[in-house]
Amino acid sequence: MLDDILYAVRGMLKNPRFAALTTFVMTIGLSLCIYMFSFIFNTLNGTIPLENGERLRKVTTVVNGVAYDGTSVRYQEYLDIVNQQTSFEFLDAYDTYTVTVSTSDRAIRYSSHFVNEEFFKVSEAKAALGRLLTKADSTSNERVVVLGDLVWREMFASDPTIVGQKVRIDGKNHTVVGVTEPGYRFPDFAQMYMPFKVESQGLAREDSNFVAVYGVLKEGVSEQQANREMETIFAEFARQYPELNSTKIGFVWTFQMEKIGKGGDALVLAMALAVLFILILACVNVGNLLLSSAIERNKESAIRTALGAPRSVLIRQLMCESLIISVLSGCLAVLIAGYGLDLTFDYFLNSLPIEPPFWWQAGLTQTSLLITVVTVLSTVLITGGLPAWRATKTDINAVLRDGTRGAQSKTAGLLSKVIVGLEVTLSCALIMLSAAMLNLVSKMNDADYGVAVDNRVAARIALPSERYGKENIARAKQYYQSLEEKLTANPAIETVTFSQSLPHTWGIFQNISVEGVDYGKNPSYPGSNVSIVMNNYFSAMEMTLLEGRLLNNSDAAGTSLNAVVTKNFAEKHLAGENPIGKRIKLMEMDNAVVTIVGVTNNVIFGQPFEHNSDKASMFLAYQQFPRLNMNAVIKSVSTAPATHNPVSLLNKAAVELDADVAPYSITDLQTGIEGRLSGMNFIANIFILFAISSMVIAFSGIYGVMANSIVQKTQEIGVRRALGADNSNVYNHYLMQAIKQLVAGLVLGIPSGVLLVKMLEQGSMAEGSMLVYIGVPVLISLVIVLAVVLPVRNALNMEPSSALRHE
Repeated sequence: MLDDILYAVRGMLKNPRFAALTTFVMTIGLSLCIYMFSFIFNTLNGTIPLENGERLRKVTTVVNGVAYDGTSVRYQEYLDIVNQQTSFEFLDAYDTYTVTVSTSDRAIRYSSHFVNEEFFKVSEAKAALGRLLTKADSTSNERVVVLGDLVWREMFASDPTIVGQKVRIDGKNHTVVGVTEPGYRFPDFAQMYMPFKVESQGLAREDSNFVAVYGVLKEGVSEQQANREMETIFAEFARQYPELNSTKIGFVWTFQMEKIGKGGDALVLAMALAVLFILILACVNVGNLLLSSAIERNKESAIRTALGAPRSVLIRQLMCESLIISVLSGCLAVLIAGYGLDLTFDYFLNSLPIEPPFWWQAGLTQTSLLITVVTVLSTVLITGGLPAWRATKTDINAVLRDGTRGAQSKTAGLLSKVIVGLEVTLSCALIMLSAAMLNLVSKMNDADYGVAVDNRVAARIALPSERYGKENIARAKQYYQSLEEKLTANPAIETVTFSQSLPHTWGIFQNISVEGVDYGKNPSYPGSNVSIVMNNYFSAMEMTLLEGRLLNNSDAAGTSLNAVVTKNFAEKHLAGENPIGKRIKLMEMDNAVVTIVGVTNNVIFGQPFEHNSDKASMFLAYQQFPRLNMNAVIKSVSTAPATHNPVSLLNKAAVELDADVAPYSITDLQTGIEGRLSGMNFIANIFILFAISSMVIAFSGIYGVMANSIVQKTQEIGVRRALGADNSNVYNHYLMQAIKQLVAGLVLGIPSGVLLVKMLEQGSMAEGSMLVYIGVPVLISLVIVLAVVLPVRNALNMEPSSALRHE
């Protein structure tokens, strides 16, 4: 075996440029393969490192075809699910909220999970100090809290005596009973944990809190079975409570898929197929190069066979060259992929608008290295086996009698055509997929949200319910009014407004009923985004009034309830009728009936996917529908000095009004919107890399195969010219042959590409267009034409006599 390896090394050293080219092509393919599979299996499809991680599932809802994550199930629905379901051996609920932790000199907003004892058992949590929550904590009147490691270090300077101390949370004292271990996160990032206490007795179903529901599937129960059962349960909810559930179904999915959204499985599959196509392209190219090299040594192989060398020895020696190239490429690919993961992973995580899940891992893992070994061994067989078998399957007498080198047999010519067709197919499908995803991301980045976002800072404000709740709602109104007055008193601030939803947040989608419309015995009510805003919101966000009037001071508490709707609301729900004066019932807001008084331009809340960007929206007056939690939007004067930072001014004003209120999630609107698209942009950049790599590999391969085929037909070209064929006839002859290969490849490549694009379109991950479906085949056709024209031109530049003697 050592002799075979040394023989292969000597052969490679005789032609170092050939060896470098094949190693380079294979390294590109393997690097992308290792990088992408490591990324997929470490993040998007990563394994949850818990005892029951494989059976952990989230129960959420799908409303009008849109899957919601997080807290999306009403608590009373959760109680009914627990009583009726048979698929889970364990179901639990928790709530998420942000709370203000305040001391004598500062107040900071932290995310908190409200959980049961079982939450910590399932997540295998341990306390670094003190203890975790127990069942008694959920029923006790005592307020207790378990601090996350970050809060303990940041807010309390890692005080080892923190257990038993009182901390002020949302204006009330809580006793610290424990601190979690560093790095603990389940299932989302939380910075503290408090007992889950929900009072449902006597509470109307529509007023029930939304909670997050998770559980462990029973052994032998599939996700599909659990989904069917959940659909049945929610169908009964829809029958009993059509106003709340007519367009809602239950949905069971993995924690991993919840993080990347519905359609994420299609994205993972598309990414896996894309990198597989790249690897196949690299293998085809390297295999073709090795085959050409082996054919070049046909006479040498024939002589050795004639002298008694077994065919198995020749095959082994030829495969050693593939082994060396693949192993060397594999080692280089591991280094490149590892460096790429380290380089991009932090960028990817920092660009996300959310904290990464606890199961995501950076860098290469054991799974990555196992994939590398399997991939390298597979490439050895693919790139070495076929060329070795083909090169040694020759008639030695015919080879020894042949006085020329490189003449292409009928079988070799057919193989070259198959290789070209395969590369056209793969490159067409992959470039189409990449172009369609880039098309969608480009369109999303350029989306018009319907509001002005420049020079505006947004922040979330949550008022403690104990001091600003229903009985004291007037205090909440006064707080927001005072905050606006304090901020606008500064000459550096131009405008301040408040809204329940903003472009970079999700809209609150609710069922509605149009007065006078009969929805039948089994109604399926339409829906709309509903946002509560201050009266100056429309001018502050530079929205356009199309009909009627905007909300104003006449829309006060105790007066008739009014609303302003967007243009697509009128088009979707009012069937071309005059919207002004139409009455709309809000099913999930105590069946309040509002009258439309105005129509504005369309707006977008959240990511501008097609299913989201065309949602109808409605705006209600804050004075008529007051809320504790609102988003502040501050527009600075363009000439304001840097010392008058709107964030600092907001924090100062908020604390002066109430020391227990701390603005959080502070960002400028443009950055917030970009953050919403950061994950898609990152994935799109990966697909751009795929497209470029596939173009380099496939186009160089197509050009190399076809150019080599033309070069081997130099004598044939000389004969044609000697018999009187002019240049145009020669060009036409070889172009027609190439077009046949092109058409054969596109016949498979275009449908494959369209199928992949459609698959991602279902998950709103790509958007095809005629430019994509036509432009990519045209681009590949141009490469094919160049691959024919350039070598034919070189042959035509030779004298016919020289072409006839060419070997």
